[in-house]
Amino acid sequence: MGDKLISCGGLSLGMAAKLFNNYLSGIIAIACSEAMTMGMESGLDPRVLAHAPSSSGYQKGFKAQLIKKDISLALDMARRVGSTNVPGSVGLQEYKEASEDERRKDLDSRIVFRYLGGNENWNTK
Repeated sequence: MGDKLISCGGLSLGMAAKLFNNYLSGIIAIACSEAMTMGMESGLDPRVLAHAPSSSGYQKGFKAQLIKKDISLALDMARRVGSTNVPGSVGLQEYKEASEDERRKDLDSRIVFRYLGGNENWNTK
């Protein structure tokens, strides 16, 4: 996908790096969605908070079912090495439910904002 190769140190370590990166990205998206909702419900203008994926209807980006897959694989790997990942377990369930909902399938993983009850129609109140 890119034009730069980065050695991660050995066989399968590149996959481990990818999974850990996507795990973090997915969990951050959930935290961002929750923060957006809290901020908007507190009266902050969403333009100040800037949740960009919604501006294109979540049509582009890393699909919710793909982040669900990668978080699941990352959690499997974490279990094998003895790591505990509390946010990941909860996040995986959120992405599982969001990605299986026909209204959200094949959309950017940040659709979790809508799934978690985020208000995208803030300017129509």
